[in-house]
Amino acid sequence: MTAPRFVNLFIEPNPNCPEGCSQRFQTTSAARSIRLIRYSTGGAETVQCEVTGWSSAGNGTPCAARAVSVEDSGAGTATLLYGGDWGIRLTPRDGREPFGEPYLLLDDDAILE
Repeated sequence: MTAPRFVNLFIEPNPNCPEGCSQRFQTTSAARSIRLIRYSTGGAETVQCEVTGWSSAGNGTPCAARAVSVEDSGAGTATLLYGGDWGIRLTPRDGREPFGEPYLLLDDDAILE
C-alpha cells in the first residue's frame, strides 16, 4: 500500500493574493504543468485565462503552475491548481486585468493546456 501524498499550501498575504491561505490537500495523481484554463467569473460566464505560478522572488515573478487531482469531500475528487509561494496569477484572454488567487479547485475539463 502506498503512503498518501499531500500538497501543503502556505501563502502569506502578498500583493498578488492579499488574503493568503494555509491549506492541505491529499493527492490522487501526479502533478502536471498547466498554462491555460477556463475560469468561471461567478455566473454562467467563463473566460479563458493564461495561468502561471507567482513567486515572491524579485517582489513578484512568474514560476510554474501545476494541477493535481485531490480528494474533495463534496465531489469525490477535484483538480487543484497551485503555483508559487505567492499563489497563482491569472491573465484573462479577453483583455481584463490580471489577478491573483491562492489556488483554485476546478473540474478537470476546465484545464485547456
